[in-house]
Amino acid sequence: MTRLLPVLFAVLSATMLLLSAQMPPAPAGPAVSVPTFANSTCPIMGKKVSMPLFVDTELGRIYLCCKPCVRKVQADVPAAHKTAYPVVQDVANQVCPVSGNPIGEHRTSLVLQGFKLDLCCEGCIDAARKDAQVVLARVNAPGLTNVGNQTSPVDGKPVAPNAFAVVGDAIVRLSSPQQVTEVEKAPQAMLDKARAIRAKQPQPEPHRHAPKAAGKAER
Repeated sequence: MTRLLPVLFAVLSATMLLLSAQMPPAPAGPAVSVPTFANSTCPIMGKKVSMPLFVDTELGRIYLCCKPCVRKVQADVPAAHKTAYPVVQDVANQVCPVSGNPIGEHRTSLVLQGFKLDLCCEGCIDAARKDAQVVLARVNAPGLTNVGNQTSPVDGKPVAPNAFAVVGDAIVRLSSPQQVTEVEKAPQAMLDKARAIRAKQPQPEPHRHAPKAAGKAER
């Protein structure tokens, strides 16, 4: 019996290898990510930030070390932003991350989380501030395409600002940031569903540039 054990083990191993070879490989889906552009230290305490802790402001998202710092940031957003993002990088983007139009004669600039980016007109400023994380993702990776789905492929509810996942090279909008885990389970299916949602939406009205107010300072 002892002599038979190595033989039985070899037969069993060969059988398992044969069965695994016959099984179709698991379908490989596109990669899923959520780009972040976080400050490394809290602008209030100087400590390392905790990524789940942040406050969204008119100058973008500022990450913090603890909840009590939220009020202190909100009390003086410009000062907190300057401390959190002491270096401002000029992106010099050629396409507006809000409208998708080329930057032209109505150009205006905005600083978000240490990035100075261009918008096609003043009319895009509020939208850029409201959806800063998507805007930063688009200007830092010009190859990304925005699916533009207005409802989430996860639950069918209206999408929320800053709730999204990058699936392959496409931005899929979500109704909650927590839905990223669901997208990770079936990335291609979620991307296909988001595109199907977009295809059924009414065509948006053409973007109309808002001229820059006379004498208004550059942002």
